[in-house]
Amino acid sequence: MMCELFAMSANQPTDVEKYLSLLMPRGGKTGPHADGWGIAYYEGRASRVFKDAAPAAESRYLAMLARAGLKSTSVVAHIRKANPSVIGRATANTHPFEREWNGYSWVFAHNGKLPGIESLKPQRYSRFQPLGGTDSEQAFCRIMNVLSRNIMWGESTTSERIIEVVRPVVKQLSKLGEFNFILSNGEYTLVHAHTNLHALEHSAGTSHNAICVLATAPLTDEAWQALAPGSIHVYKAGRTVGMLDA
Repeated sequence: MMCELFAMSANQPTDVEKYLSLLMPRGGKTGPHADGWGIAYYEGRASRVFKDAAPAAESRYLAMLARAGLKSTSVVAHIRKANPSVIGRATANTHPFEREWNGYSWVFAHNGKLPGIESLKPQRYSRFQPLGGTDSEQAFCRIMNVLSRNIMWGESTTSERIIEVVRPVVKQLSKLGEFNFILSNGEYTLVHAHTNLHALEHSAGTSHNAICVLATAPLTDEAWQALAPGSIHVYKAGRTVGMLDA
């Protein structure tokens, strides 16, 4: 078993307490993901990232956040199972990772394992470097380096443009192992369902409130849909705005 991912995209600020309360026990109680947790709430272009290298199921800090009523249009969360275990519990190894680029805070969370990533050819332009020892953060930095190299500073990006730019590096890294991930800048949420990721799209209250929730495994009895293995999806304001089949 590896890590578990969670994300939410909505067109109105939304509370995710319901889903966080169901995700928490998987972090060391009902699931083995006991090596840390993290959650990013967006406020416009800026993210508020909270993380801890302790088990989510035992965290009073996370329980407090879940009950705090924080609302956002974009949320990314992660509960971690260190794999290999030698890359142990540390803040630097806890997802989601965050970097600033093009005036946005970008966050990234990964489920899987990418053996051999450290042996890949160094990128020609490497503005972004990892702080910890995980293959996940190395993958994030590679994606961010590709984005910053191919999209001009200040350029207005579309979902199609983001997919076009990141697709080659996603394809390269997917050959190494398992590469399910969520990448967000608060406006767009891009997910790669390499092997296992589920989505739940619904309205809250009225048809004008669009919400999409994503998780490694369904968190409720609602009608979650398994995303096609190898597919890339982009969400904005609770709706699918871009997709690339495997």
